[in-house]
Amino acid sequence: MRILVTGTSGLVGNLIARRLAFEGHSVRALSRNPASGAHAQGVVEKVEIADLTIPSTLTGVADGCDAVVHCAGLVGSGRGDAAEYLRVNAEGTRALLNAAKASGVKRFVFMSTAGVYGLNMLKGNVDETTPTFKSNGYTNSKIAAEEIVRAGGLEYVILRPYWITGGGDRFLIPSVAPMLMNGTFTYLGDGQQEWSLSAVENVSAAAALAAVHPGAANQVYNVADATVRISETVETIAKALGIPAPTKRSSAFRVGLQVFLHQSPDDPAHVMSIDLFFPLWRVMTLNAQKIRRDLGWEPKIPWRDSITEGALAWKRKNAP
Repeated sequence: MRILVTGTSGLVGNLIARRLAFEGHSVRALSRNPASGAHAQGVVEKVEIADLTIPSTLTGVADGCDAVVHCAGLVGSGRGDAAEYLRVNAEGTRALLNAAKASGVKRFVFMSTAGVYGLNMLKGNVDETTPTFKSNGYTNSKIAAEEIVRAGGLEYVILRPYWITGGGDRFLIPSVAPMLMNGTFTYLGDGQQEWSLSAVENVSAAAALAAVHPGAANQVYNVADATVRISETVETIAKALGIPAPTKRSSAFRVGLQVFLHQSPDDPAHVMSIDLFFPLWRVMTLNAQKIRRDLGWEPKIPWRDSITEGALAWKRKNAP
């Protein structure tokens, strides 16, 4: 098959392109500029230069392609410009979907996020029947993009991974590691709460499978390869950083009050982000049985290996 992959300068999109090429598919990359497209050189047959926010630049980028795997987008805490998140993540998805339709593409795979469940994640063991819940600019834009994909007129597959880990991890390790290094990390309670982890290699395998498997058409899949205690995760990060595991424990109420009152990282009283507070406080786990059952997907990379790789990569870049 010939498959167009967006976001190949990022952690997930780059690995998806490599995975598909390794499996023998003809892969085309979409990048905003030649510099970001360089990440895919030598892996893909062609790099298309286009901007999701300028629909006219997308004309013809998917000509001859059987499927599109859409990973590009604006990421972050979601507390920035809500209109900009919608412009890039929702309207940009619409523009790409329309270009794909015009080119005769059959299937559109959209990389969403488990963040679309919002506060509904707090019940734990969340499956795909759980309603979405609007919470911030980023996740709201992903909810809007999912609705666009569902109504777009192509076969679609929507993937919802949670806590993507590995080298290049942008959130979990960068949030936890600095607190471990400066001794400020605290468990909210006993640290026995659980969360779901998704090694980036396993997510890329799921996306590659979603692009080609007949049974994936018009489905939504959670992607998570391990349910792990928070204390196990944090201890693994600390071990990779070469420091003692933390033992400090605090009440969720006291820390939560400080988190909500001092949300800016520039505030001297800031302790952690809201996005980290909730998972540390409550069980937030995904049920990913559906993708295993329907597509035969099984994670190959153990969670400890992925967390360790991510922590070591962070240490090489940031630790003195």
